[in-house]
Amino acid sequence: MNGWHMAIAAALCLLLVACSRRESVFSLSPVFTAKSSISASAVAGCVAHRWKQGTRRLRRGERAGAITLRAESLFNGAPIGLRVVPGGRYTRVEYFRRRRVGPLYWSMVRGCLDPDAGDGADGTPDAPTS
Repeated sequence: MNGWHMAIAAALCLLLVACSRRESVFSLSPVFTAKSSISASAVAGCVAHRWKQGTRRLRRGERAGAITLRAESLFNGAPIGLRVVPGGRYTRVEYFRRRRVGPLYWSMVRGCLDPDAGDGADGTPDAPTS
């Protein structure tokens, strides 16, 4: 191999690594943001319950007081995420998605923000209003 072949091989390797790198869904700006009077742990628990059957690879984490949920949409595998941050009287909820997914997942989140919605144990998410 001469110098040109090695340079081309190195460039292809760099291109492959750069294209295959996956950043977290939380590195994006949130698609939707909302506030709720329900506690952060209750909101996160409700959403996790609703997302459990409708997503793949559901993971929950906590860092610096914020609760995060990340998963992949069931049919097309698009990464989605939720950050729930307690703050005084209100809980801030931020919804993230890597690619376009249907309104089902945000609808599930919205259903958990209403104090009268219950814990979602019935398994039926609220229908989108928009």
